[in-house]
Amino acid sequence: MTQLLPSKDDCGVFGVVRKATSPKISSTDVINAMECIRFRGSNLGAGFASFNVGNESPQYKLKAFIDKPETHQYIKKRLEEFDISINSEDEPLWSNGRLFTSWISNVSSHDKKLSLALNTINSELIMGEKVRGRFYSSGKFVEVFKDVGYPIDVARLSGLVKNPRDADMWVAHTRQPTNSPGMLPIWSHPFSSFEVAIVHNGDISSFGANIQFLNSRGVKNLVGTDSEVIAYIVDYLIRVMGLSMEDVGQILSNPYDKFLDRLDGNKASSIRQLIRRFRGAELDGPFTVVSGYSDGSDAYLLGLIDRSKFRPIVVGEDENNIYMASEECQIRLLSPNATVWTPKPGRFVLASMRNGIMNAGREHKELFFNSSSGSTNVQQIMVSKGNTPEFIDASGLDYHELNSKIERRFEQGEKNIHLINVNGQRYLGFNMPMGSKLIIDGIAGNCLANFNKGGEVIVHGNAEDNVGDVMYKGRLIIHGDARDVLGQAFQGDKIFVKGNVGNRAAIQMREYRDKKPVIVIGGRADDYFGEYMAGGIAMILGLESIGKEYKGQLVGEFVATGMLGGTMYIRSRVRGDSIGLSPPRIDVLNYVESLVLDGLVQLDDFEKVKEINDMTLDNLGTILPIEVVQQVKRLYKSKYTAPLNVEYRYLSEQDKVLIDPILKEFSAEFDLNPETYKQVMNDKYTIISTKDSAGKESKPQVKEAEE
Repeated sequence: MTQLLPSKDDCGVFGVVRKATSPKISSTDVINAMECIRFRGSNLGAGFASFNVGNESPQYKLKAFIDKPETHQYIKKRLEEFDISINSEDEPLWSNGRLFTSWISNVSSHDKKLSLALNTINSELIMGEKVRGRFYSSGKFVEVFKDVGYPIDVARLSGLVKNPRDADMWVAHTRQPTNSPGMLPIWSHPFSSFEVAIVHNGDISSFGANIQFLNSRGVKNLVGTDSEVIAYIVDYLIRVMGLSMEDVGQILSNPYDKFLDRLDGNKASSIRQLIRRFRGAELDGPFTVVSGYSDGSDAYLLGLIDRSKFRPIVVGEDENNIYMASEECQIRLLSPNATVWTPKPGRFVLASMRNGIMNAGREHKELFFNSSSGSTNVQQIMVSKGNTPEFIDASGLDYHELNSKIERRFEQGEKNIHLINVNGQRYLGFNMPMGSKLIIDGIAGNCLANFNKGGEVIVHGNAEDNVGDVMYKGRLIIHGDARDVLGQAFQGDKIFVKGNVGNRAAIQMREYRDKKPVIVIGGRADDYFGEYMAGGIAMILGLESIGKEYKGQLVGEFVATGMLGGTMYIRSRVRGDSIGLSPPRIDVLNYVESLVLDGLVQLDDFEKVKEINDMTLDNLGTILPIEVVQQVKRLYKSKYTAPLNVEYRYLSEQDKVLIDPILKEFSAEFDLNPETYKQVMNDKYTIISTKDSAGKESKPQVKEAEE
């Protein structure tokens, strides 16, 4: 087996808010949730922010990093010049080994006056490359603890280990902002402004527009990282403009027009007006943001997800708390039986202490979570095996230690290894020996079974992101859910998931000669399913909908975008405009309206076009003349559009010969009853495959087969 080397991954974020009737949350729990994903961070920055609800205090608690006593005296003098009274202060503890120390004071002021003072003084403290200090926390109900180091290092420096604190809500972060020098504590997360604090994983490509938005509103004291602008924008929209956190989520998540097109007309119009009004505040790029806000009477936790969901986030809920995290293991560590689900791309999740889940980040969230943590019942396993199995207990082991134990066992000739109490350890099943088996009880971490070349991995629980990458032989069986990017560049054998999968499952799947990969999803899939798929079979069964009134579409948007080969079987109707990369609805309507002005389309026909719910060329062709459809067709052509066969029909005899052995194997693994198997084999599917080289190029069209 290949030795795994230490790595620095994307940032890690975490947020938790208690429910009104539940106890406050200890900083110890939050620290543990961050240490659980220590491998995502570095020793260059981490931090925490606490939020509390209660009677409004007349005082703001200010925190500033300062480099020397002269800076301390300077900022005190400047605050007095702004007529801001310092009611109490902590004496800075100077250390020869540290560049900056933290100064804490309580002041009385009006927020507008204090905002002007902090904006001005912070600008004066950073002149060119010379950094003398910075105010980094300024709330009545919010307090930030951040510094250079891993989360546990920062917790010790901030006193959170020696003297744990309780709060109504927390957000936390590990790893320095990558779009900054990242060497000083002023660049560590969280970033805060008054009663707002945010943590961020990713890159904000709208950084320039966001800075212009803030500069035009008088905020010019930024430290130069793309993360900080988010905190100032959220604060401005709430404190200055009086918007709700719901409004802030709508603006910053910057949803695709396709999502807005499917909302009620009035609601879609309202969101579009809101985004236009605050143009420049929207975020773009790959990002996950967790933002907290307290107004003194309630604490709000907001999660923002980019349009393509290029950064991970999962949401969890139990009887006491609501969680948002980079990895499921963070939630399971604190709440093994929480319900956990993934939000959709381009959405936001909103929860508060008093109102609970206000926006789940997706419709019908109950269809997308699995409450099983895969916790091990050792006695039950012993009884079922009839002996005392040799377990490897993963409790307290980091992924290097656990993988080293597995590697030694395989090198000693063991063929079957059973792991218990797994919680987020990554790279399990990496490059396993041919014919070996790895049984995992718990939450399998990122990069499970990558490069598998003939082993079998069975997970009794859920799996996190990037599972089965470049796997080319062997089987992967997951009895729970899997998150984003399952089976990327998967080349051979089988991946079975009993539950749901997130975004970008089966992307870049490929087949070569007799190697034909198979993925079967027992539940549902989110966006970009089969993106650039180039071979194999991918099936989505929606088993949880059998016998239930609600079924709905079993996949999200952009199905089969760039698909080059293979076949998909999806046991539900899939909208035509969910397949491939369709043009925005508004672009199609504007183009057809221009043809009305040119006299090529009748006004009555245009009104009918406006009523089309599924804006495909096929549906346009039922209203518009063929020559007009040929003109509109240019909007549907792009490098992401491939000629596909798309049918909604019952399985043919040829289909059944192909997939019957696959479904029998799937059914045997998960003990599906005969009636379920029969339903699956005899129901209708959306079947997507590529046209042959002689096929005429066209936008995918869903054809209704005769009953």
